[in-house]
Amino acid sequence: MSINQERVAIITGGNSGIGFATVQKLIAKGYTVILASRNQEASKEAIERIHAATPNAKIESIPLDLASFESVRACASAFQAKEYPLHLLINNAGQMFDSKEGKFTADGFEMSFGVNHLGHFLLTNLLLENLKRSAPARVITVSSSLHDPELKQGPPADFDYDNLKAEKYYDAQVFYKNSKLANMWFAYELNRRLAGTGVTSNAVCPGFVPAAIGAKRKSPFSKFFFTQILARMPFARSLEEASDSYIGAATKPKFESVGGKFIVDGEEKESSIDSHDEEKARILWEKSLEWCGLDEAKI
Repeated sequence: MSINQERVAIITGGNSGIGFATVQKLIAKGYTVILASRNQEASKEAIERIHAATPNAKIESIPLDLASFESVRACASAFQAKEYPLHLLINNAGQMFDSKEGKFTADGFEMSFGVNHLGHFLLTNLLLENLKRSAPARVITVSSSLHDPELKQGPPADFDYDNLKAEKYYDAQVFYKNSKLANMWFAYELNRRLAGTGVTSNAVCPGFVPAAIGAKRKSPFSKFFFTQILARMPFARSLEEASDSYIGAATKPKFESVGGKFIVDGEEKESSIDSHDEEKARILWEKSLEWCGLDEAKI
């Protein structure tokens, strides 16, 4: 079977955690998978693990640092040079910090917002024509139920355009929730703009996955707390359960022509009131175009 007859998927941050569990399931479904990730050594090891279990698996790696617009553009160009179709884009990679001081991308944006939203916004827009030519196709953007203030889990999102670079203050939880609200606006607005193209856009929440969080913690105590204590709580999701949510949104027939949804545990769920504000979504889209240096007329 030629590459043009196969289903091709790109997943950001697919070399570990939920992303890697998702990759394994996509491979089992016959997809050709492109790992787009910053750590190429980890991607090499992930590919070796995949091939050890499935020798004939079609899986490749392209470097991608979502904290650099230059890297995002290089990733999109490298993929397009392969002249593959693109049926599935999973915007999975994300940053969550527990520091007291903000960190910033190569382009000067607060890291959570820059990686979780802007990097994926740019990548998706650069690949839109590839998706349209391969339709039916799907874009899955990983958000979080934490964007909804009704959950009352810590301070709510505070999406202030005058503070997106921490000009006024920095709170790691608030900035993470800001980025997840931005993911919601992006997923919904993208779906509206893709109407009639055969490409759909949905947002997904994998739930609370302590194993994925713990793997990134440097403190031995924190790592143990997440992977051994919190992972046993009834509200926690395993990597297998979380990746099932991705796979459902990405491959289930019932979502093939359905977009503009928030999918949790494989089912549609209502997102926050603010996430449905189309004017706010439009403003974020237009500002993101400007920040990323995109001319929408040329996309």
